[in-house]
Amino acid sequence: MSKVTEEMWNEYRNGHRKAPVTLTGNDLLNMEFPPITWGVPGILPAGVTLFGGREKMGKSWLAFSLCIAVATGGYMLGKMPVEEGDALYLSLEDPDRRLHKRLKRLVKDSPDLSRLHYSTEWETADRGGVEDLDAWLGDHPACRVVAIDTLKRIRPRTDTKRNPYETDYEAVQPFASLAAKHNVCIVILHHLNQQAEPHDPFDAFSGSSGLTAATESIWLLTRKRGDADAFLMIDGKDIEEPQELALGWDAATCTWIEKGDAETYRLNKERRTIIELLEQWDEPLGPKTVAKELGKEYNATRQLMYKMFNDGQLNQEGYGKYVVARGPVYIDNTSNTSTNGTGVNDVNDVSSYIAGSRTSSYISADEGNKRVQDLIDAGMKPEFAVAEVMKRMREE
Repeated sequence: MSKVTEEMWNEYRNGHRKAPVTLTGNDLLNMEFPPITWGVPGILPAGVTLFGGREKMGKSWLAFSLCIAVATGGYMLGKMPVEEGDALYLSLEDPDRRLHKRLKRLVKDSPDLSRLHYSTEWETADRGGVEDLDAWLGDHPACRVVAIDTLKRIRPRTDTKRNPYETDYEAVQPFASLAAKHNVCIVILHHLNQQAEPHDPFDAFSGSSGLTAATESIWLLTRKRGDADAFLMIDGKDIEEPQELALGWDAATCTWIEKGDAETYRLNKERRTIIELLEQWDEPLGPKTVAKELGKEYNATRQLMYKMFNDGQLNQEGYGKYVVARGPVYIDNTSNTSTNGTGVNDVNDVSSYIAGSRTSSYISADEGNKRVQDLIDAGMKPEFAVAEVMKRMREE
């Protein structure tokens, strides 16, 4: 028996050490737990979320706007309502002057920002930073979100001789304990590694897998340099299904706006690109030519153009060649929203009816969309607005 094992047995015999307690499956089955707390319903659960993205891609803008949305009970990504509460933004890379400039761009109509807290200085985790945050959260029990910008500025100094997995795990784990203790969302911003397109989003973060192992969830912001569109990958232990959202950058307000499911958005964007190419050439084109001109894979282009034909967006002329459908068509644009923030995604039902109409007199797709939008802005639900416009069109 080793010395350590012998000491443990002596502690058991002397009553100084309690044996571990085990439970049964029935015990677990009968347990009741409070519902998960969400900073943003469906995408930001309580716990630590590691938020990654490349430099100058808009991570800080998104994190700051998240804190503002929570502090004012506003909307995240322009559409997602969040419950009001205190929010703390640790801006450890940007000074007051830069934050002031951003705040002036992000808020309108002078809202009450008394629940938005921030600091540009904070001790690192190994110098009391974790204890300071613990005390602050204790003094602000209504806090719902903490954003730390960035991990590099708050993590402990690392010993290069130690295992990278261990040091990375220990850099995040204390904040996970704090999040659990105070039932709060802690979002930690971090940079990505040099992989162009990692197969697993968890492998995209700079450092070892110890970082993601210590977190409850991840946000991964990807964007082509200079492109106005971006994509936010969301995954985690309390996220039932991984999801990816399409985002659009609003340069006027310097905010990210959610445009819906990324896969649907990419598909609609590809369809628009094909229609624009056919209009430019003004002659029938086959999938092979279209794929070559757009730099796309042939089979995928062929299948997409066939779907567009079935959807009434393209007509066939000759063998395997297509032109833009002569009837007006509508390509769903999830960024098109009403003044009350409701996405007009069902308007394609109206335009499909227009495109398939056999009457010689019909309104344009733009006019049909406008009629639906007017009814929604007047307070009618989108599905009812679509049905009403289609009814009027039949009567006409």
